[in-house]
Amino acid sequence: MKKTLALLFLAVLIIGCGPKMAKQETLDALAEARAALESAQEKLAGLQAEKDELMARRTELEADIAALQAEIDELQAKIDARCAK
Repeated sequence: MKKTLALLFLAVLIIGCGPKMAKQETLDALAEARAALESAQEKLAGLQAEKDELMARRTELEADIAALQAEIDELQAKIDARCAK
């Protein structure tokens, strides 16, 4: 993404410092840079959504683990109570 932004900045710099009319290849490079930037932003949004889903799933699983551990502890206490008699 940094490369894309650098390319976009370079393209803007070239356009600003160049002749009044930009060359077609410069315009093509700028369009390509914009397309790459948009693609990267879409991918970033998708990955962020996926990360959020995975974090929610992780929270659910940690709660399940805690509940199972509590059940194990309860059962172990019952076993210990019966074996102590």
